Amino acid sequence: PNEMGLLDYNTSDGRFLFMLPWENHTLVGTTDTLGPAETSPNPPEDEIDWLLTECEKYLTPDLKVRRTDVLSAWRGWRPLAADPHAPPDAPASRDHIISENPETGVIFIAGGKWTTWREMAEEVVDRVVGKDGPKCTTLKTKLFGGDGYTKTLSIE
Repeated sequence: PNEMGLLDYNTSDGRFLFMLPWENHTLVGTTDTLGPAETSPNPPEDEIDWLLTECEKYLTPDLKVRRTDVLSAWRGWRPLAADPHAPPDAPASRDHIISENPETGVIFIAGGKWTTWREMAEEVVDRVVGKDGPKCTTLKTKLFGGDGYTKTLSIE
């Protein structure tokens, strides 16, 4: 179905695989793996091959997904944030944290995901301006390239 994604948590190596419809295409991805820090984190070809192989489980046998079908590929680093003002045994967060230095009053944000950056902005701006200040408007702000966008654009 065009408006339905798929999540497989029983892959060949135990990672998650997701397939999500987006703009008449399909986004395919997986969860993070531990790796060394690099200046330019390009996705390794073996990872792309793994994704293609795992996808084939859900396609008809006569449909072969090829590397040339991949229009874009990327990877990034998931920053695990540790709040310096949390108890010593508090785990690092897979989400973002907003904290305030108790001595200086400086508010900072760390961690997060590329899929939640607007939520992060909203939360930290609202925290900085306080409950009586103006609310963050990031969710109402059109993103670059958003001119002409409608929810039905893909079928127009």
